[in-house]
Amino acid sequence: MNREKIKSLIKSHYMMITKLEDLLEEVPVQKKKLLCPAEDIINAVNDVFNTDCREQSRRHRVVLARHCASYYLREHTDMTLLEISMAFGNTDHSTVVHSIKTCKDLIDTDESYKMKVEQVKKLIFLE
Repeated sequence: MNREKIKSLIKSHYMMITKLEDLLEEVPVQKKKLLCPAEDIINAVNDVFNTDCREQSRRHRVVLARHCASYYLREHTDMTLLEISMAFGNTDHSTVVHSIKTCKDLIDTDESYKMKVEQVKKLIFLE
């Protein structure tokens, strides 16, 4: 390769790198998840729902609290689905997946549940 071709290649690469840098500056930065200790989340859920979400029960109030806790544990901790399920005495991650989906659905359809979930969020991030 002669000297002129090498210079031309370097110049074209430099221009490409400059364009890529400009494109990167335009891309919005994703905000990092706010992390919170799992115990704080569980305590906040228990306070708002006035129950113990770790209780092995199918009572409606306990189940709703467990859905909320699973949702926030997934959103604001580094816990895996299996770790979240074990925190509630379950051994199956699919239960947590169902809880999170149910919580999101309830937030969209049930105004009183949505208000409780928002109260939990306020408690979590005030502590």
